[in-house]
Amino acid sequence: MKKPLILLSFLFFSFQLSAQDMSIFVGGSGGGNLSLFSYTAVYANTWTSSKPKPGLNGGVAFGVEFGKMAVVSGVNFIQKGTKSETDNYKLENGNVGYLKARVNTSFIQIPLLFRYHILGEKFGLTASAGPSFNIGLAGNSRLELEVANVGSQSQSGTVNFGSGINDTYKRFQPGFMLGPGLLMPVGEKGKLAVNILWDLGFNSVNERSNAAKGIDGKIMNVSTILNVSYTHHFNFGDKY
Repeated sequence: MKKPLILLSFLFFSFQLSAQDMSIFVGGSGGGNLSLFSYTAVYANTWTSSKPKPGLNGGVAFGVEFGKMAVVSGVNFIQKGTKSETDNYKLENGNVGYLKARVNTSFIQIPLLFRYHILGEKFGLTASAGPSFNIGLAGNSRLELEVANVGSQSQSGTVNFGSGINDTYKRFQPGFMLGPGLLMPVGEKGKLAVNILWDLGFNSVNERSNAAKGIDGKIMNVSTILNVSYTHHFNFGDKY
């Protein structure tokens, strides 16, 4: 009878110690990012150059911290897109030109990152990794044809998110994020985090639209994100 009581006492004591080192946190975040499209197959043969497009990100952050480990999530608004170009090619009239594309898209992004405090007790380095869930909101595109010794002409359009034949991109686009960061205390309950995250998206193209157009290829959203967040921590050991 004594052994079960000793075991229960030990488990209760361990939980009390763990609870004192555990906290939930909530706060805000914001920053900037550089995004571009990564192409494969037919898309890569067409768009031979892809350059980063600047954008903004911001939202709320929340999660649970347990010692050096933390699970970090949130709801963010983020701007993505690309600046892409083709090689020079001959037009039907014999002139030489090339095509430029500018795509601007915006998403609601929900990350689920596992963060580990690598160095330092209070001020130190962190490493984060985990999936991200992106929901397309809106977008626009601009195509510009540059013709040698002639000039240029442009055409603007709307980016359609969905699963129909005329919808270019999927509405729901999962990805994977990872990167280093800095974490430092602010006052008794606050923490400031500075993170550089690489957001690696999976195929964003709507397969039904691709099949209807007879296109074989993928387009992936790739972003380098600088994000600064402040979070307020509520320790489980506190009496509040």
